Amino acid sequence: MPSTPWREAHSQVIAAAAPSVAPATPQELDRTWAQIRAGLATADQRPRRRRTRLFLGAGAAAVAIGVGGVAAAGVYSAHTGKYASDAEDRRLGGPGERLDPAAPDYATVLAQVTRDVPFPAERDREAFVQAEVSSDQRDAKPGRSTVSTGALRFWAARSAVCAWADQWAAATATSDAAAKAQATTMLEQAPTWPAVTTLDSKQAIRSKTVKMTDPTTGQTTRRVVSDDTPAGYFPLVRKAARADDVVQMGKVLAQWGSCSAYGAAMPDFPQALPHE
Repeated sequence: MPSTPWREAHSQVIAAAAPSVAPATPQELDRTWAQIRAGLATADQRPRRRRTRLFLGAGAAAVAIGVGGVAAAGVYSAHTGKYASDAEDRRLGGPGERLDPAAPDYATVLAQVTRDVPFPAERDREAFVQAEVSSDQRDAKPGRSTVSTGALRFWAARSAVCAWADQWAAATATSDAAAKAQATTMLEQAPTWPAVTTLDSKQAIRSKTVKMTDPTTGQTTRRVVSDDTPAGYFPLVRKAARADDVVQMGKVLAQWGSCSAYGAAMPDFPQALPHE
């Protein structure tokens, strides 16, 4: 049976067909997780990590899981209702709800929570969703790993910046003024996207000095190390776009953009990919 890549339209169909489900009570959640833990205690026979393929059958919409509640016994959602326990947890794991990537509706929830991040085209958005689902579900098991919505939204923004930069470079090469103007505007606005500022309001490229102690001799030395914030390079992207500097844009993204990790092919801007 041929595989069908996950598309935004699929998310919309499932979201529209989802039944109205009341928020789960603590008791219902406890019972659900107890069932999950009991299943994990017996055996987990699922194959280890392989490339994720998503399918939509004729009845897929009928089994959609209600967001915010338990739809049926033994079935659970990527929504856990859990958040960072303290400032340190938030700093390390990111803001927002902790999602369970092993849940069957994870791709749908991922598409929903990142929907406001602007991509040049739906194919770019779909490439990000597929790449992220494939990565997050590699070794995921129910209830054993989580990823924050804040982190996911930021990673979507990173992917979108890569896609807009690719369009910007292509438009520059072909003298497509309209496409270039649109891409330039988006790259200039990227540092202000909520998906970026919620996770990183400082956006700084910086360094700090740390003390290093040799465990054998006890001698202490000082070393300067990178202390960049996650979106520290976004202002550099904006600056390169405003200056119409293709070379500098390529250098910035090659060093900090991680475009290939987020499903961005960059066919028109290979200079933006990390150099081996």
